[in-house]
Amino acid sequence: MNPKITLSSTNQLIDQSLKLQITGLKPNQQVKIQAEMKDDVKRTWHSFGIFTADYEGNIDLDTTAPNEGSYTGCDPNGLLWSMQIKDSNSSFPPIFFKMSTQSHKVSFYLLIEEKIKYKSEVQINFTNSDTEQIVVQNSIVGKLFKSKEKNNLPAVIVVGGSTGGLFWTEQMAALLSSKGYAALALNYFDVQNDNLPSELIEIKIEYFKKALDWLKSKPEIDKNNISIMGISKGGELSLLFGSFFSKHLTSIITYVPSSHVFEGISMEVHQTKSSWTYKNTPIEFVQYPSNTKFSKNMNPIDIRIIHDNALNSATSKQLDSARIPIENIACPILMISGERDTTWPSSKMCRDMIQNLEENNNPYQSKHLNFCNMGHTFFLPNIPPMIDHPSVNVQNAASANKKAWEATLNFLDKHTN
Repeated sequence: MNPKITLSSTNQLIDQSLKLQITGLKPNQQVKIQAEMKDDVKRTWHSFGIFTADYEGNIDLDTTAPNEGSYTGCDPNGLLWSMQIKDSNSSFPPIFFKMSTQSHKVSFYLLIEEKIKYKSEVQINFTNSDTEQIVVQNSIVGKLFKSKEKNNLPAVIVVGGSTGGLFWTEQMAALLSSKGYAALALNYFDVQNDNLPSELIEIKIEYFKKALDWLKSKPEIDKNNISIMGISKGGELSLLFGSFFSKHLTSIITYVPSSHVFEGISMEVHQTKSSWTYKNTPIEFVQYPSNTKFSKNMNPIDIRIIHDNALNSATSKQLDSARIPIENIACPILMISGERDTTWPSSKMCRDMIQNLEENNNPYQSKHLNFCNMGHTFFLPNIPPMIDHPSVNVQNAASANKKAWEATLNFLDKHTN
């Protein structure tokens, strides 16, 4: 017998299902499949499963669940999202650090009686081979991902949350480019970029209109088919921007958004200022408690407490003035939320916004997708998910990431002109 790992592809996009088969085993033979990959700070992550061959001596991850291992149930991508860090003593937080759009390699090992009998590898990519990346550093800052040769491309502006920079943003944009979109990962505040504000305080809404106009000016972009997508504070911004400029947008996709504008976020001395301005006037906002202090290493639950206290202590008048006028948005909206959100009550706020649209007879096909067993940190599928709530497990988070991404693509495709 010659045991062998067969992969349907040695080069695939990160959101594609893994196709892995083992052949050449004895009937009902038990073997171990182990997977390893490195993150962008060179830490090794690994997973495993103990599988039993069928009567023909084969194992197919599409139809076979492990007897034991790092995941349960039948999931062809289980070995990818269930990976855990090998060196638990690492000084970095135990999250899969993927800070770029560079491809990474996953190695699969077939072990029999703890001895490696076969090895196979797959390259995981964020972009297609024909994708070009254009660094933008003029009146706006970001990265544009698009196919080199195609024209009349629908476009998406992608904006991140309160961590700043392009961490979440450029990976989402890169993968969108593989689906036929020109995707602009837009940076709007960054402590490491002298051309941008260093804190999320009084960011000009006009900056995002500049990004929209810049995309419209590019000849390969369909100027009548541009959407915006954001997460967390970027979700708040996407809805706020849409309330001013939705006539220029095809659709809005917003992950774990707020229904209200909140106070700006400072890691330094507490400043009572808005997150956003328009025409040099600060947007009305829900104020944080006066003793609020933010830091990069905060417990996520503490962030939720800050926002809950802010909402509970605000008067009805203050809440009304800080509310994003979602009824003014004249395009379809997809809202994605987690019931166990550790930043703010995104599920409730999304339900309230959908109710508002219905009460105002909004004619656009807006949709709310809520995940009962998910927190705030949605990301791409098939990598170890970030867990920010003690009652959310890896399997639930991985499932939510996969379904949210699929819903995003379906929604964009449905509303693309």
